[in-house]
Amino acid sequence: MRTLEEKVRALEAELRFFRTLADELPLSLYHKDREGRCVWANAALLASVGSGLDEALGKTVFDYYPRALAEKYDADDRRVVETGVTLKDVEEHKAPTSEGSRYVEVKKVAVRDAEGAVTGSMGIYWDVTGVRRAERLEEERQAQAATLRELGAPLLPLAERVLAMPLIGRIDGARAAQALDSLLHGVSERQAAVVLLDVTGVTAIDDDVVRLLVDAAGAVRLLGARVVLTGVKAAMAQAMIEMDARLEGIVTLSTMQAGVAWALARRG
Repeated sequence: MRTLEEKVRALEAELRFFRTLADELPLSLYHKDREGRCVWANAALLASVGSGLDEALGKTVFDYYPRALAEKYDADDRRVVETGVTLKDVEEHKAPTSEGSRYVEVKKVAVRDAEGAVTGSMGIYWDVTGVRRAERLEEERQAQAATLRELGAPLLPLAERVLAMPLIGRIDGARAAQALDSLLHGVSERQAAVVLLDVTGVTAIDDDVVRLLVDAAGAVRLLGARVVLTGVKAAMAQAMIEMDARLEGIVTLSTMQAGVAWALARRG
């Protein structure tokens, strides 16, 4: 009897330890029976529904959440109980005591007895709203950056196997690299024979612009196409001469219209 009493006391002490630990965690935990009735919940979950443990025992999600949300939670619990398969998900959640919805990461597992039979479910979830918002902001930032890149160096189909890329504003190293990448992908995907690079709207000529033109001519030739440079102004031409720009293989014409006519005549 003494041995049994000591074991009981040890188990009770261990249970108090783990329940105290669970109450201190910034996570919501619960244990339900097969019918979805509360067997136990930690302090964080009880606070989120505005209830004490004694009051929550035996109750279900339908006692605390809107019906649509409760039906979803109940269905998830029942699926875990019936299949024994662990559920992991990130879902939108609205606690009765909070304002607005939050995103939570959820894990639900089956609870088994000593013989391995499923007796209920156990769940844990924690707030990941900040992470989800950061992910959405990053997705929006990348989408905006892609849009700006497309606007900064658009590649326009003028006719079959003829493309045009009007360059506007100041071309720095980043824009030059992006424009060249877009140009090469477009030539390859559309099997272009001629590409018009129109610099009418370029505000200044510098190393980045010259490097773009030279690299574009060489790379496009490797893909079997030609580069036609249009819209070069006198000041820009003088600057390119002073910079000793090597533009071999690039056809230069005064206007985009002249470039289109040349391209249509020689696109093959």
